[in-house]
Amino acid sequence: MTKRIFRSIFLTSLAALIFASAFIVITLYRIYETDAINELKIEAAYISDLITQKQTGGEFLKQVYSGDRITLIAENGSVMYDNMADASSMENHANRSEIAEALMTGEGESYRYSDTLSQMTIYYALKIHEGNILRVSKTQSSVLGMLWDVLPMLLIIILSTALLSYLIARYMAKHITAPINALNLDSPFNNDIYDELSPLLTRIEQQNKDIKKQMLEITEKQREFNVVTKNMREGLILLSAKGNILSINESAVKIFQADIEKTIGNHILSVNRSVPMYRVFEGAINGINTEALLTINNKHYQLLGSPVVSKARTLGAVILLLDVTDKHSAERSRREFTANVSHELKTPLTSILGYAEIMKNGLTKPEDMQRFAGRIHYEASRLLSLIDDILELSQLDEKAKLSDKEPVDLYSLAEDALSRLKSIADKKEITLSVHGEHIVVSGYRKVLDGMLYNLCDNAIKYNIAGGNVAVRIDYKDYKPVVTVSDTGIGIPAEHRPHIFERFYRIDKSRSKEIGGTGLGLSIVKHGAMLHEITIDMNSKENTGTTFKLTFPRNSEALKG
Repeated sequence: MTKRIFRSIFLTSLAALIFASAFIVITLYRIYETDAINELKIEAAYISDLITQKQTGGEFLKQVYSGDRITLIAENGSVMYDNMADASSMENHANRSEIAEALMTGEGESYRYSDTLSQMTIYYALKIHEGNILRVSKTQSSVLGMLWDVLPMLLIIILSTALLSYLIARYMAKHITAPINALNLDSPFNNDIYDELSPLLTRIEQQNKDIKKQMLEITEKQREFNVVTKNMREGLILLSAKGNILSINESAVKIFQADIEKTIGNHILSVNRSVPMYRVFEGAINGINTEALLTINNKHYQLLGSPVVSKARTLGAVILLLDVTDKHSAERSRREFTANVSHELKTPLTSILGYAEIMKNGLTKPEDMQRFAGRIHYEASRLLSLIDDILELSQLDEKAKLSDKEPVDLYSLAEDALSRLKSIADKKEITLSVHGEHIVVSGYRKVLDGMLYNLCDNAIKYNIAGGNVAVRIDYKDYKPVVTVSDTGIGIPAEHRPHIFERFYRIDKSRSKEIGGTGLGLSIVKHGAMLHEITIDMNSKENTGTTFKLTFPRNSEALKG
C-alpha cells in the first residue's frame, strides 16, 4: 500500500510539473507572439505616417533603420522596396495572404512556419496612400524552437522538482500508511485514525464478532466430534482427495500401532500398505462405497470406505474399521461346530444302522441278539446325551428359554448332582463327598445344576478305580466358591488351554469308552459366562484335577 501511495503522489506531481511547464511555455509563446504583432502594427503605422508626410516611398524607407524587415509593395503586387533583399529580383506578392487582405480591408496579417529553421515569421501589411502596401515582418522562434532554447533550464527545474516530489511523496506515503499499519484489528474502535476509515473499522468490528461466533461454533463442533471419535471402539480415518490423512481417532492409531502426530498429513498407504486398504482407498476416492477384510496381528477388521462428495465432486473419503474378530471367530467356530456335530452324530448312527441292518437281514445268532440290542441301546443313549448337550449349549449361546433367576442353594445342588452320579461312581468304587456350608446365590438353577453335574461327571469318568471326588462350598474374600477335586489321571499341560473348546478330547479312544461327548466343559464355560463366574483349574498328571468356581460379590450370596 505504501508503494502505491508513493507512486500515486510522485507520478501525479511529476505529471502536474510537466503539464505546468508545457502550459507556461505555450502561454509565454502566445504572449510573445501578441507583443510581436502589436510591435509590428505600431512600427507600420509610424512608418506609414512618415511616408505620408514626406510624400515619398522607397527613397525615404532607405533612411529608416529597423531590425524588422520592411517591404513596400505596389497595388499590383510588384515589390517596390525591401530593406533586406533586392526588390527587382523578388516575385510578385499579390497572392500573399496578408497583401490580399490588406488590399481588401486596409490591413492584413499572416504567420508562416519554417520546419527547417523551427522559426515562425509574422507578417503585418498596411495599405497606405496611392494604394501601396507597407509590409513589416519579424521572425521569432516557434513553440518547439522556444522550448529547445529553454530546455536545459527547464530540465534542471523539472529534475529538481521531481527530486523534491520524490522525497515529499516518500515521506507522505509513510506518514499516511503508518497509522494504518499500526491498526489494532482485534479492537478496531480503540484506534485513533482517520475519520474516513470509520466505516471500514465498523465492518471489521462486525466481522470480528461474526468470526468469533463462528469459531466458537466450529470449536464446539470440533470438540463434540473429538469426544465422539475418541470414545469410538471403531477406527475412523478422514482422508483428503489425494489420500492424505486429515484426522484419525485413537482406536485407529492403536489398530495400526502408529504415532498420531506423525500420521496426520501423511498418505494413508504410509500407515498400511496392504491390498485391502489400497482397494478400499482407491474405491472411495473414485466415488465408490467399498469394503474389505483386513487382518492385523491376528485380529480381523472390516474396512468400510465411503466417498465425501459435494456438487458431484469427490472432496475426500472416510474409512471406518470395525473389529469383527469375534464375528470371524464365531463364524469359524460355527463351521467347526457344524462339522463336529455332523461327525459326532454320524458315528453312533452308523453303529446303530450297522447293528440294525445285521439283525434285519437275520445274520445274527440268537445268542448275539441281546449283545447287539445292548450295543444299539448304548449308542442311542450316547446319541441322546449328545443331542441334549447340544441343545443345552444352544440355549446358553442364545440365552433362550431361560427362566428367571432364583435363589439356589449350592450345597444342596452339589448333593443332588452327586446322588445322580452315585451309581456310576460305585462301579469304579469312587468315594463322593460334599463339604462346606449352605450358600444361597441368585442364578439359573438348571444352568448351575448342569455345570456342577458336568464337573462331577468328568471327575468320576477320568478318575482311577477307588479314587475320590470332593465338592466344597465356602467363601473366599467374601465371594462364594465351589471347588470340585478328584484324584484322577490329570490333564497334560499341552491340552489345558483347549479343554473348554467344543468337542475337544484329550484321548478320543478313552472318551469313546467312557461315553464322553466333548461338550461338558464347554457347557461349564458358557454357564460361567452367563453368571459372571471365574473358573480356575489346577491339574497334575496322575495326581488329579481341581476346578474352582468363584461367584461375583453381586450374586446376592446368603448363608443358608
